[in-house]
Amino acid sequence: MSDPETNYPQYLIQSALAAGVPWHRASDMTTEEVATVAQVRQGQIKELTQIAAWIAYNAAALTGVAVNAPSRFPKLEDAFPSLFERETHQDWRLMKERVEDFAQAKNKLHEEAHSAPERS
Repeated sequence: MSDPETNYPQYLIQSALAAGVPWHRASDMTTEEVATVAQVRQGQIKELTQIAAWIAYNAAALTGVAVNAPSRFPKLEDAFPSLFERETHQDWRLMKERVEDFAQAKNKLHEEAHSAPERS
């Protein structure tokens, strides 16, 4: 990168390019715009680094559980609840009971409708 003391305009362009600004836009930017873009990019890099550290930390913690207490090793959904939803499986017996209850209620309504005296 250029030395800001000797070639400040070139230094600004290189800073903008390093922050991800397209070449055709970098030469038209003000000093304040370059500084803002550079700060935003530094924040993005810090966030990505924090995510990578979190992943490494959790991987080490899960490895420790897998080695020392394999029976306590969590399912993927438990280890990363914000990333993976739990799969829900319904018990077929519960579903059968619900269908039978619905059929009984429907039959009862049907019988009541047909057994009621007709009004003229």
